[in-house]
Amino acid sequence: MRRLVLVRHGESRWNAEGRVQGQACAGLSSLGHAQARVTAAALAAAYPDAEVVSSDLLRATESAAPLAAELHRSPRSEPRLRERSFGDWEERLRDEIAVEDSERWQRWLAGEDVIGEIGGETGQQLGERVAPVLQELLQATPAGEVTIVVTHGGTIWHGLHVALRLPIPTLGGVANSSVSELIAHESDAVTAEDLRGAPAVLDRWNEVAHLPVELRTAWKPRSTPADAPPIGR
Repeated sequence: MRRLVLVRHGESRWNAEGRVQGQACAGLSSLGHAQARVTAAALAAAYPDAEVVSSDLLRATESAAPLAAELHRSPRSEPRLRERSFGDWEERLRDEIAVEDSERWQRWLAGEDVIGEIGGETGQQLGERVAPVLQELLQATPAGEVTIVVTHGGTIWHGLHVALRLPIPTLGGVANSSVSELIAHESDAVTAEDLRGAPAVLDRWNEVAHLPVELRTAWKPRSTPADAPPIGR
């Protein structure tokens, strides 16, 4: 069995401020750093020989750093695991966008993917960028081994919907420092076409049991960051 463990970064400073991030980045908040440390300890205890791959954006590399230290290894940077681009909305406060681009913002809150209209990536484009990376990483993980991927909510959500050919929306939200996991039972099980055609399954989703309650950033429909998955924004 091979495992691909997908971890969303800890709370970022811009998550806490209500600011759209996309591929812009200001790093983790103090809460995010605490989440990353606790998550690192839990994952290192469960998977002491795991390899670590991280998005190259700061909030992901800061989340991966304590895990790499626990495992005594350097994480591999993978730019293809970046969050989607949010075009003209990046770095802006959600409240500001709601006033200055209100019609489009309301369509976004209602579930319409409007990001292509403002120069960013659509959800489908994001999924098609990420799904092959997930396939590559799972395929490259040796039998009996684990690869831990530290990345972003949209990357995980859209990537898995495309990779597993799930109708949108199937999966729920992706909390900060949550853990999701793909497993494959045979070394040659993952095909170049997709993951669902092989004995690869989503073994767990959005798990936060490793975090004490005071470190959990609850996934709430009205407060979900704009660069998180498009469910109940």
